[in-house]
Amino acid sequence: MTVAQLLSRSYRLTNTNSTTFLDGNATNVLADLNTLYGQRILDILRIQTDRNASQTEVKTDLVSVTGLSAGDNGYNGEYAFPTDLLKPVRVEVSYDGTTWNPCKTYDVNEKDGSEHYQTDINNNFDTSEPYVRFDRDSFFIRPVPTATVSNGIHIWYEQRQSDLTTGSPTFETNLHDILAYDLAELEALMHSSKYDYKWWKYFKEKKGECEARFFEFYQSRFSPSLRMIAPIVDYK
Repeated sequence: MTVAQLLSRSYRLTNTNSTTFLDGNATNVLADLNTLYGQRILDILRIQTDRNASQTEVKTDLVSVTGLSAGDNGYNGEYAFPTDLLKPVRVEVSYDGTTWNPCKTYDVNEKDGSEHYQTDINNNFDTSEPYVRFDRDSFFIRPVPTATVSNGIHIWYEQRQSDLTTGSPTFETNLHDILAYDLAELEALMHSSKYDYKWWKYFKEKKGECEARFFEFYQSRFSPSLRMIAPIVDYK
């Protein structure tokens, strides 16, 4: 469903139109829709069994720490998160541009030695078994590189959605109507005197069905459905 279709559905659910829905300001209504959209994306990330809804991947340079100063990207092995990152999923590093190794994650207090001095850091980590930690919207690569490798970092992450303007949500098309119900509920809360008990009763029932469908889909979309059966061995 496009933005226009979502709004039209919300109007029908609440018996309103563009001038009477919420505050009648199209900019504010679109902002509300995008807030609700972002919350539903977070719902998906919380319950999903697959990562198709919003996962993406990028590569960036592994930067030599030589000559870098505090605040530079790569200083002390620290790299800023991509601006649209919601949640990191996986990091791989190549120190030579050929061999790639997945990074294990660690906590800042799990390793002995300094997290500030390059010599101490590299004495506690090895390029054949790199580590990464996540802190202050950055990721820290260990050991720190002494040579720059073009596109030497590969990171997979859950991506923050782009705001809707006229297009459609990125999640499953058959579930887009949940946003119309979310918007309609805002309208009913804003103008509560217009909606009686009977309306609320039926609205909550229909929205509950919509939400149950939404959660069930993302909880079980790629749940294992096949079991491996051991072959029958004839010992005769």
